[in-house]
Amino acid sequence: MEQHSAKAKDTLKRIGGLNNLISIPKIIFEVSQTIKSEPGNIKKLARLIEKDQGLTTKILSVANSPLFGLQKKVSSLEFALMIMGTDEVVRIVTAISLSESLKVKSTKDFEYIEYWKHSMLVGMAARDMSIRLGFSDLSGEAFLAGMLHDVSIQVFAQHFQKEFEEIINASKSSKKFFDCEKEILGISHDYIGKILAERWRLPEIIAETIEYHHLPSSAAGNKQIASLIHLADSMTQEFKIGHCFWDKTLTFDGNVVELLNFKSAEEMVLFVSEYEEVFRDTAESIVF
Repeated sequence: MEQHSAKAKDTLKRIGGLNNLISIPKIIFEVSQTIKSEPGNIKKLARLIEKDQGLTTKILSVANSPLFGLQKKVSSLEFALMIMGTDEVVRIVTAISLSESLKVKSTKDFEYIEYWKHSMLVGMAARDMSIRLGFSDLSGEAFLAGMLHDVSIQVFAQHFQKEFEEIINASKSSKKFFDCEKEILGISHDYIGKILAERWRLPEIIAETIEYHHLPSSAAGNKQIASLIHLADSMTQEFKIGHCFWDKTLTFDGNVVELLNFKSAEEMVLFVSEYEEVFRDTAESIVF
Protein backbone atom coordinates (compact mmCIF):
# COMPACT_ATOMS: atom_id res chain seq x y z
CA MET A 1 0.00 0.00 0.00
CA GLU A 2 1.38 3.38 -1.02
CA GLN A 3 2.39 5.68 1.81
CA HIS A 4 1.51 9.36 1.45
CA SER A 5 3.05 12.41 3.09
CA ALA A 6 0.97 14.78 5.22
CA LYS A 7 0.75 17.20 2.28
CA ALA A 8 -0.39 14.43 -0.05
CA LYS A 9 -3.02 13.26 2.43
CA ASP A 10 -4.34 16.81 2.74
CA THR A 11 -4.52 17.16 -1.05
CA LEU A 12 -6.31 13.82 -1.40
CA LYS A 13 -8.74 14.79 1.37
CA ARG A 14 -9.59 18.04 -0.40
CA ILE A 15 -10.10 16.22 -3.68
CA GLY A 16 -12.28 13.66 -1.90
CA GLY A 17 -14.55 16.50 -0.81
CA LEU A 18 -15.12 17.72 -4.36
CA ASN A 19 -18.35 15.88 -5.12
CA ASN A 20 -18.62 17.28 -8.63
CA LEU A 21 -15.53 15.26 -9.58
CA ILE A 22 -17.44 12.03 -8.97
CA SER A 23 -20.30 12.96 -11.28
CA ILE A 24 -20.33 11.09 -14.55
CA PRO A 25 -22.03 13.12 -17.30
CA LYS A 26 -25.57 11.92 -18.00
CA ILE A 27 -24.91 11.54 -21.73
CA ILE A 28 -22.41 8.71 -21.05
CA PHE A 29 -25.07 6.68 -19.21
CA GLU A 30 -27.69 7.42 -21.86
CA VAL A 31 -25.42 6.40 -24.73
CA SER A 32 -24.38 3.21 -22.93
CA GLN A 33 -28.00 2.30 -22.16
CA THR A 34 -29.13 2.92 -25.75
CA ILE A 35 -26.38 0.69 -27.13
CA LYS A 36 -27.29 -2.10 -24.68
CA SER A 37 -31.04 -1.95 -25.31
CA GLU A 38 -30.92 -1.29 -29.06
CA PRO A 39 -27.39 -2.15 -30.28
CA GLY A 40 -28.13 -1.69 -33.97
CA ASN A 41 -30.22 1.46 -33.76
CA ILE A 42 -27.73 4.00 -35.12
CA LYS A 43 -30.44 6.56 -35.86
CA LYS A 44 -31.63 6.63 -32.25
CA LEU A 45 -28.07 6.86 -30.92
CA ALA A 46 -27.28 9.71 -33.30
CA ARG A 47 -30.43 11.60 -32.28
CA LEU A 48 -29.54 11.18 -28.61
CA ILE A 49 -26.03 12.60 -29.01
CA GLU A 50 -27.21 15.37 -31.35
CA LYS A 51 -29.22 16.88 -28.49
CA ASP A 52 -25.89 18.33 -27.40
CA GLN A 53 -24.79 20.42 -30.37
CA GLY A 54 -21.45 21.30 -28.83
CA LEU A 55 -20.61 17.63 -28.28
CA THR A 56 -21.74 16.76 -31.80
CA THR A 57 -19.52 19.46 -33.30
CA LYS A 58 -16.51 18.21 -31.35
CA ILE A 59 -17.11 14.58 -32.39
CA LEU A 60 -17.22 15.59 -36.05
CA SER A 61 -14.11 17.72 -35.52
CA VAL A 62 -12.23 14.67 -34.22
CA ALA A 63 -13.55 12.42 -36.98
CA ASN A 64 -12.52 14.84 -39.73
CA SER A 65 -9.13 15.79 -38.33
CA PRO A 66 -6.10 14.78 -40.45
CA LEU A 67 -4.59 12.84 -37.54
CA PHE A 68 -7.67 10.68 -37.06
CA GLY A 69 -7.14 9.44 -40.58
CA LEU A 70 -10.60 8.68 -41.95
CA GLN A 71 -10.65 8.34 -45.73
CA LYS A 72 -14.06 10.01 -46.10
CA LYS A 73 -15.26 13.34 -44.74
CA VAL A 74 -17.90 12.81 -42.07
CA SER A 75 -20.75 15.30 -42.36
CA SER A 76 -23.26 13.83 -39.91
CA LEU A 77 -23.20 11.94 -36.63
CA GLU A 78 -25.16 9.08 -38.13
CA PHE A 79 -22.56 8.72 -40.89
CA ALA A 80 -19.79 8.88 -38.26
CA LEU A 81 -21.42 6.00 -36.36
CA MET A 82 -21.64 3.96 -39.56
CA ILE A 83 -18.01 4.54 -40.60
CA MET A 84 -16.27 4.59 -37.22
CA GLY A 85 -18.49 2.17 -35.34
CA THR A 86 -20.32 2.77 -32.08
CA ASP A 87 -17.36 1.78 -29.87
CA GLU A 88 -15.13 4.47 -31.39
CA VAL A 89 -17.80 7.16 -31.09
CA VAL A 90 -18.61 6.16 -27.51
CA ARG A 91 -14.94 6.57 -26.55
CA ILE A 92 -14.93 10.05 -28.10
CA VAL A 93 -18.16 10.93 -26.26
CA THR A 94 -16.66 9.65 -22.98
CA ALA A 95 -13.39 11.55 -23.36
CA ILE A 96 -15.02 14.82 -24.38
CA SER A 97 -17.83 14.65 -21.80
CA LEU A 98 -15.56 13.85 -18.86
CA SER A 99 -13.08 16.56 -19.80
CA GLU A 100 -15.88 19.08 -20.35
CA SER A 101 -17.42 18.20 -16.98
CA LEU A 102 -14.31 19.71 -15.35
CA LYS A 103 -13.98 22.59 -17.80
CA VAL A 104 -12.56 25.71 -16.21
CA LYS A 105 -12.40 29.26 -17.47
CA SER A 106 -9.07 30.37 -18.80
CA THR A 107 -6.95 32.35 -16.35
CA LYS A 108 -3.49 33.88 -16.45
CA ASP A 109 -2.16 30.50 -15.30
CA PHE A 110 -4.32 28.17 -17.40
CA GLU A 111 -5.45 28.51 -21.01
CA TYR A 112 -8.28 26.06 -21.65
CA ILE A 113 -7.98 26.16 -25.44
CA GLU A 114 -4.31 25.19 -25.25
CA TYR A 115 -5.15 22.40 -22.81
CA TRP A 116 -7.88 21.09 -25.11
CA LYS A 117 -5.65 21.22 -28.17
CA HIS A 118 -2.93 19.34 -26.29
CA SER A 119 -5.33 16.64 -25.09
CA MET A 120 -6.82 16.11 -28.54
CA LEU A 121 -3.42 15.85 -30.23
CA VAL A 122 -2.06 13.39 -27.69
CA GLY A 123 -5.18 11.23 -27.85
CA MET A 124 -5.34 11.12 -31.64
CA ALA A 125 -1.58 10.66 -32.07
CA ALA A 126 -1.51 7.80 -29.56
CA ARG A 127 -4.39 6.13 -31.40
CA ASP A 128 -2.75 6.54 -34.80
CA MET A 129 0.65 5.31 -33.60
CA SER A 130 -0.90 2.27 -31.95
CA ILE A 131 -2.28 1.22 -35.33
CA ARG A 132 0.93 1.93 -37.23
CA LEU A 133 3.17 0.20 -34.68
CA GLY A 134 1.16 -3.02 -34.48
CA PHE A 135 -0.82 -2.33 -31.31
CA SER A 136 -4.22 -1.93 -33.00
CA ASP A 137 -5.94 -3.71 -30.13
CA LEU A 138 -4.91 -0.79 -27.90
CA SER A 139 -6.05 2.00 -30.22
CA GLY A 140 -9.32 2.73 -28.41
CA GLU A 141 -7.76 2.80 -24.96
CA ALA A 142 -4.82 4.82 -26.29
CA PHE A 143 -7.20 7.49 -27.57
CA LEU A 144 -9.21 7.68 -24.35
CA ALA A 145 -6.15 7.69 -22.07
CA GLY A 146 -4.43 10.24 -24.29
CA MET A 147 -7.41 12.56 -24.18
CA LEU A 148 -7.59 12.34 -20.38
CA HIS A 149 -3.90 12.03 -19.44
CA ASP A 150 -3.68 15.60 -18.05
CA VAL A 151 -7.29 15.94 -16.90
CA SER A 152 -6.17 16.59 -13.30
CA ILE A 153 -4.43 19.80 -14.38
CA GLN A 154 -7.94 21.24 -14.69
CA VAL A 155 -8.61 20.26 -11.07
CA PHE A 156 -5.44 22.02 -9.91
CA ALA A 157 -6.28 25.13 -11.94
CA GLN A 158 -9.82 25.35 -10.55
CA HIS A 159 -9.67 24.01 -7.00
CA PHE A 160 -6.03 24.57 -6.02
CA GLN A 161 -5.48 28.00 -7.56
CA LYS A 162 -3.06 29.28 -4.91
CA GLU A 163 -0.95 26.12 -4.98
CA PHE A 164 -1.13 25.93 -8.77
CA GLU A 165 0.31 29.44 -9.03
CA GLU A 166 3.06 28.48 -6.56
CA ILE A 167 3.89 25.39 -8.63
CA ILE A 168 4.09 27.45 -11.82
CA ASN A 169 6.33 30.07 -10.20
CA ALA A 170 8.59 27.42 -8.66
CA SER A 171 8.92 25.62 -12.00
CA LYS A 172 10.17 28.79 -13.69
CA SER A 173 13.55 28.09 -12.16
CA SER A 174 15.44 24.94 -13.06
CA LYS A 175 12.95 22.73 -11.20
CA LYS A 176 10.70 20.30 -13.03
CA PHE A 177 6.96 21.00 -12.88
CA PHE A 178 6.43 17.40 -11.75
CA ASP A 179 8.80 17.87 -8.78
CA CYS A 180 7.22 21.21 -7.86
CA GLU A 181 3.80 19.54 -7.70
CA LYS A 182 5.12 16.99 -5.22
CA GLU A 183 6.91 19.66 -3.21
CA ILE A 184 3.84 21.90 -2.86
CA LEU A 185 0.91 19.47 -2.97
CA GLY A 186 2.71 16.31 -1.94
CA ILE A 187 1.44 14.58 -5.03
CA SER A 188 1.59 14.99 -8.82
CA HIS A 189 -1.08 15.39 -11.49
CA ASP A 190 -0.54 11.93 -12.96
CA TYR A 191 -1.54 10.25 -9.69
CA ILE A 192 -4.57 12.50 -9.27
CA GLY A 193 -5.53 11.65 -12.85
CA LYS A 194 -5.51 7.97 -11.90
CA ILE A 195 -7.81 8.68 -8.96
CA LEU A 196 -10.25 10.56 -11.21
CA ALA A 197 -10.27 7.69 -13.71
CA GLU A 198 -11.08 5.26 -10.89
CA ARG A 199 -13.86 7.50 -9.61
CA TRP A 200 -15.35 7.57 -13.08
CA ARG A 201 -15.10 3.77 -13.18
CA LEU A 202 -12.98 3.77 -16.29
CA PRO A 203 -11.13 0.53 -17.12
CA GLU A 204 -8.06 -0.17 -14.99
CA ILE A 205 -5.82 0.07 -18.06
CA ILE A 206 -6.89 3.72 -18.51
CA ALA A 207 -6.26 4.60 -14.85
CA GLU A 208 -2.82 2.98 -14.85
CA THR A 209 -1.85 4.58 -18.16
CA ILE A 210 -2.74 8.04 -16.85
CA GLU A 211 -0.73 7.38 -13.69
CA TYR A 212 2.38 6.32 -15.61
CA HIS A 213 2.23 8.50 -18.71
CA HIS A 214 5.44 10.25 -17.58
CA LEU A 215 7.29 7.01 -16.77
CA PRO A 216 5.71 4.21 -18.82
CA SER A 217 8.41 1.66 -18.08
CA SER A 218 7.30 1.68 -14.43
CA ALA A 219 3.73 0.65 -15.21
CA ALA A 220 2.84 -2.73 -13.75
CA GLY A 221 0.44 -3.69 -16.51
CA ASN A 222 0.50 -2.73 -20.17
CA LYS A 223 3.61 -0.62 -20.63
CA GLN A 224 2.95 -0.23 -24.37
CA ILE A 225 -0.16 1.93 -24.01
CA ALA A 226 1.57 4.18 -21.46
CA SER A 227 4.52 4.40 -23.87
CA LEU A 228 2.22 5.53 -26.69
CA ILE A 229 0.84 8.36 -24.53
CA HIS A 230 4.34 9.29 -23.38
CA LEU A 231 5.64 9.47 -26.94
CA ALA A 232 2.64 11.47 -28.18
CA ASP A 233 3.02 13.82 -25.21
CA SER A 234 6.70 14.39 -25.99
CA MET A 235 5.89 15.03 -29.66
CA THR A 236 3.84 18.12 -28.76
CA GLN A 237 6.96 19.50 -27.08
CA GLU A 238 9.26 18.46 -29.90
CA PHE A 239 7.08 20.10 -32.56
CA LYS A 240 5.99 23.03 -30.35
CA ILE A 241 2.43 22.30 -31.47
CA GLY A 242 -0.25 21.86 -28.81
CA HIS A 243 2.45 21.89 -26.14
CA CYS A 244 1.82 22.94 -22.54
CA PHE A 245 4.10 24.59 -19.99
CA TRP A 246 3.78 21.75 -17.49
CA ASP A 247 5.50 19.41 -19.96
CA LYS A 248 8.39 21.78 -20.71
CA THR A 249 10.79 19.87 -18.50
CA LEU A 250 9.46 16.46 -19.53
CA THR A 251 12.12 13.76 -19.20
CA PHE A 252 11.81 11.20 -21.95
CA ASP A 253 11.73 7.56 -20.84
CA GLY A 254 14.30 5.90 -23.10
CA ASN A 255 12.75 2.48 -22.51
CA VAL A 256 9.97 3.52 -24.89
CA VAL A 257 12.23 2.65 -27.83
CA GLU A 258 12.23 -1.02 -26.89
CA LEU A 259 8.68 -1.08 -25.51
CA LEU A 260 7.27 0.10 -28.84
CA ASN A 261 9.50 -2.30 -30.80
CA PHE A 262 11.70 0.28 -32.50
CA LYS A 263 15.04 -1.15 -33.61
CA SER A 264 16.87 1.95 -32.42
CA ALA A 265 16.37 5.47 -31.07
CA GLU A 266 17.21 6.76 -34.56
CA GLU A 267 14.38 4.74 -36.06
CA MET A 268 11.98 6.19 -33.50
CA VAL A 269 13.14 9.76 -34.23
CA LEU A 270 12.57 9.20 -37.95
CA PHE A 271 9.11 7.77 -37.25
CA VAL A 272 8.21 10.75 -35.06
CA SER A 273 9.39 13.27 -37.67
CA GLU A 274 6.70 12.02 -40.05
CA TYR A 275 4.04 13.47 -37.76
CA GLU A 276 5.01 17.14 -37.64
CA GLU A 277 2.97 18.31 -40.63
CA VAL A 278 -0.13 16.34 -39.68
CA PHE A 279 0.14 17.69 -36.11
CA ARG A 280 0.11 21.23 -37.48
CA ASP A 281 -2.83 20.54 -39.80
CA THR A 282 -4.78 18.83 -37.02
CA ALA A 283 -4.14 21.64 -34.52
CA GLU A 284 -5.59 24.10 -37.02
CA SER A 285 -8.69 21.96 -37.60
CA ILE A 286 -9.65 21.35 -33.95
CA VAL A 287 -12.93 22.90 -32.81
CA PHE A 288 -13.11 24.22 -29.23
